Amino acid sequence: MDKLIRRRSTAGKITAFFCILLSLSIIDAVIAGFRQSANVIDILPGRTVEINGLVMGKVGSAREITWTGNSEHMLLTIDSIQKGHWFGDNMWQGRLTIDPGIKAGEYSLAVGIEGMKIQKPGQFLIRVYNDYAAYRQSFKSLIKRYLDISPWIMAAIFSSFVVSSFGYIFFLSGKIERLMAGQGKAVVYRVKNSEKGCELSFGLGAGNGIRQNTCISLFDEEGKPAGTAVVNDVSDTDSLATAGAGCTVKPGYTVSLAVR
Repeated sequence: MDKLIRRRSTAGKITAFFCILLSLSIIDAVIAGFRQSANVIDILPGRTVEINGLVMGKVGSAREITWTGNSEHMLLTIDSIQKGHWFGDNMWQGRLTIDPGIKAGEYSLAVGIEGMKIQKPGQFLIRVYNDYAAYRQSFKSLIKRYLDISPWIMAAIFSSFVVSSFGYIFFLSGKIERLMAGQGKAVVYRVKNSEKGCELSFGLGAGNGIRQNTCISLFDEEGKPAGTAVVNDVSDTDSLATAGAGCTVKPGYTVSLAVR
């Protein structure tokens, strides 16, 4: 049993570590999303990226959308028009293609309705980089910048480790509980203060020889005697007992049918 308990303790520490990594991955992804401006496009030469924006005005079809850029090496293709999610304005979807011959630098792109002044939501800053190493420095996610992997992928990987670790802990806990039950012992899993005194619940029942008014011994996390309790209510698998006067009980304490 001691070996199983040590394994469970180690598994718990590993699980806590993976939970921290999972939380950091999610935080990194969320912060990166907030930091990334919708009107700034970071891209490499020869690449195509999906792009969209609001249309400040009424528009019937994609053919009414016009665009201008300060480089002939940029090409914007408008694919469709649909209602926006937030304020009901029209939103266009398209693809921005950067020619391989473009030089690194910052370029402007303006998208709007033909014949109307292009407003701020349709103005984009296009930042083109020399190589992938320079491009990576534009990533808002620290995980993606330094490890070159999406933080959401990292979160998915750590999630699988967390789920597996919890499953292993649950498996070990079941084995420990069965071994303890065979020795007439169990862990206190709930403590409640009432008018009768300190009530505690544990996983031993009629199937383990527990009867009403059975006297049980209590031990703290270090195995030191912590008093006694008397069983008030019994089911097949669990029992409810009341601790003696002046006895302090916490979840995690151990009950035993016989004093060790």
